[in-house]
Amino acid sequence: MIKANSFRRGREAFTLPHVIACVCLMAGSSAQASEYPAMLDWSGRVVLTLPVSGVLESVTVQAGQNVKKGELLASIDSTLYKAGVAEARADMDRLSEEHADADRDLERVKELYARTVASTTELDAAKLRYARATSGLAAAQARVERARRLLAETELLAPFDAVILQRHAEPGLVISSQCQPAPVLTIARSDELIARAELAPAQAVGLRIGGEAVVALAEKEMRTRIKSVSPNVDHRYALELALPRSDDLMAGQAVSVRLP
Repeated sequence: MIKANSFRRGREAFTLPHVIACVCLMAGSSAQASEYPAMLDWSGRVVLTLPVSGVLESVTVQAGQNVKKGELLASIDSTLYKAGVAEARADMDRLSEEHADADRDLERVKELYARTVASTTELDAAKLRYARATSGLAAAQARVERARRLLAETELLAPFDAVILQRHAEPGLVISSQCQPAPVLTIARSDELIARAELAPAQAVGLRIGGEAVVALAEKEMRTRIKSVSPNVDHRYALELALPRSDDLMAGQAVSVRLP
């Protein structure tokens, strides 16, 4: 006769407390975090070039240098673009005077028309001249803005706080915007690194952007959050975790990722 609080398998008897202890031990083992190998890489890596054509005049940075957002990195000869701005401004000034003259003429004709001195035909002609002057001035202002924009694009500025990874070009290089522009610099974010791991589909189940994780390097553990989980072409998943950059972390280092 087997007691209600015991179980028998062959010659071995297990009491209920033994069974509960085994179940708890199995549950504790399954609740342990899973650990995967990963590699540190640069965050926000981007290849920079100049969007306008010209001869590269200067490259002011070197590989490994840290730069601030808005800092000058490279420039091309801006002589032609400065001339373009001056020409557009001169055209706008001329059309501005014509617009002012057309405005004065329209007001004069309106006054004469109100006194029945000017005809409807004269009023319509004055209105048409004013409309043409207004349209011409607006087009001239747009040309000035375009010329200023092209001039501004002769300088390559840092889009964010960055570290220079590669310097591809030297002064004298001809850059053409009509075809694929030559790369000038490769940069990455200076304040962040990415830990990348590759997971099987079953390992990626339940992972969400913003979920907690731990990245370990030697004895150092860093708590972080999941930045992205994206499928690869080979039916595996690329996991990315963002880490603040520090002196003891460098792209290429092997780390481990621990997920809950």
